[in-house]
Amino acid sequence: MNDSVARLARLTPEQRARLVARARQGAPALQRRVPRVDPSGPIPASFAQEQLWFLSRLAPGVPNYNVPFRFALDGPLDVDALTGALNDVIERHDVLRTTLQQSPEGLRQIVREHQKRELPVRDLSGYEEPDALADARAFELARTVFDLEEGPLCTVELQKLSSERHVLIWVASHTIADGGSIGVVVEELAKCYTARITGTSPQLDEDPVQFGDFAAWQRNALDSDRTDELLGYWREQVRGYAGLGLSYDHPKRPGLDGRTVAFQVEPTTAALVDELAKKRASSPFMVLLAAYQVLLMRLSGRDDIAVATPLAGRDRAEFERVAGSLTNTVVLRTSLDANPSFGELVDRVRDVTFDALKHADLPFGKLVEDTRPARNGQSNPIAQTIFSYAGTPMMRSVTPFGPDVRMRCDGMSNDTVRFDFELVLDEKLEGLSARFEYNADWIERASAELICEAYQEILAAAVREPEQKLDELPAPRLPDWEPEEDIPEQRSPQDVSPLEEQLTRLWAAKLDVERIGRDDDFFALGGHSFLATELVADINAQLGSRLTVLELFQASTVASLAEVIEEGPGETPEEPDLAETVQSMSDDEVAAALQRLRSRA
Repeated sequence: MNDSVARLARLTPEQRARLVARARQGAPALQRRVPRVDPSGPIPASFAQEQLWFLSRLAPGVPNYNVPFRFALDGPLDVDALTGALNDVIERHDVLRTTLQQSPEGLRQIVREHQKRELPVRDLSGYEEPDALADARAFELARTVFDLEEGPLCTVELQKLSSERHVLIWVASHTIADGGSIGVVVEELAKCYTARITGTSPQLDEDPVQFGDFAAWQRNALDSDRTDELLGYWREQVRGYAGLGLSYDHPKRPGLDGRTVAFQVEPTTAALVDELAKKRASSPFMVLLAAYQVLLMRLSGRDDIAVATPLAGRDRAEFERVAGSLTNTVVLRTSLDANPSFGELVDRVRDVTFDALKHADLPFGKLVEDTRPARNGQSNPIAQTIFSYAGTPMMRSVTPFGPDVRMRCDGMSNDTVRFDFELVLDEKLEGLSARFEYNADWIERASAELICEAYQEILAAAVREPEQKLDELPAPRLPDWEPEEDIPEQRSPQDVSPLEEQLTRLWAAKLDVERIGRDDDFFALGGHSFLATELVADINAQLGSRLTVLELFQASTVASLAEVIEEGPGETPEEPDLAETVQSMSDDEVAAALQRLRSRA
């Protein structure tokens, strides 16, 4: 194996996919260096920051957009050196000292002056079960609610389990961090710690690109022409998609209460995944996703499957080492019709993935706002499930932390979900690990466990004999979920109640639609996140009700909403599903929303 091939083999699945995508497009034109912004001047927020800031204004107290990690430190740890290293890294990266602030020109990043932070240390070494106490404390920290305007937007705590066993908990707001940036931060933390222990200078790149530089570049790069080009591609990709149509164990009701089922992929199966990926000129991501789409076909009875997946957004060399949140979501829609072999399905997934990578710059919210898909209860628009693989490469190895300490990284869950359910796979020291995160308000744990068992069975059979047709793959036992009703029961016009008549007039005015039927869906008619907030405000003002935006998303027809109003207010929910609704907002829509909020303040 020559040196070039060896380097290719070390690339992550996404890096390999991007490399092939670029090769298929031809050599790209020489790109200009990313311009730098003045950290003391106005720094625009990124598109993702705008959406999450708006969420914090509408639904404070929601922790589901956190990035929590835990790091096991084995060896004689110098806490003072670690505290100094932590401050070195915070001073080095502006985003770790950044808050968000609204201005007449829009949402801005505010970089605060560095002030030394102390590292809280929780000594659990004297307790009988320090590991269990550490787990409980880590979960508590993972649910930290950050004030995006006041900051700080990350919290760090060291837990002492014994004289040579510590756990470092790092939890950040998704506005300033993602899995890739945590890798950057912790790698530099290790280098700074080593330098302090050994009395040397840390081996770090000078003058790193800051997240503010990325945000300014992103806005300049995504001009109207590029946006139109990207929207044209994605409109075609999602046109006519009907969703999974799953009813789940319980009716969809408000809530993002998540639970997790973890499992380990058999080493033999994991090895066959890599082998098949090489044979089909694809990547392990594509093989694993193909198996997941077979599972979804078995679960839904449909052969048109769309899955959301997060991409790191670090394909430009300047952004590989940026601390900040560069992740964007794309939709991978694959046809499983005509009963292909599993190997042929991997080819289809490969082609879909390559094409998506070429058009991955469009913020997901712009796509949702542009296509205005009909919502079904509480489910996410366009795709109801997310698939993620190898999002944090540092989980695959042990990181030296000074001469005598070794660090291991692990992800965490804070028991919230953003999609109906998610499958996350990571390459860890112990092998290919997976966790299935699901909405516990809708799905029973027994059903989640069946899904995990079915995925493992389908994957193992598929990679063992990839020439099998899809209908020859195992059909393991799955939850017995009846399909959702696509068309609501209609009633004759004379059955419309006075309350429903009032609601139809309000809807017609808000949506600029001449006629509204009692069974028409607000979102199918073009309603979107901010219109929903305005409609609820108008309904409450004119009818004296106490309707919430959450209830509109749950009961999105005139008839169902009238029933909610007639029943009267119950317990006031925290409206956690607004985390999902903000995903549907375009940046223009967010800007308009912010302007209206300012005018009403």
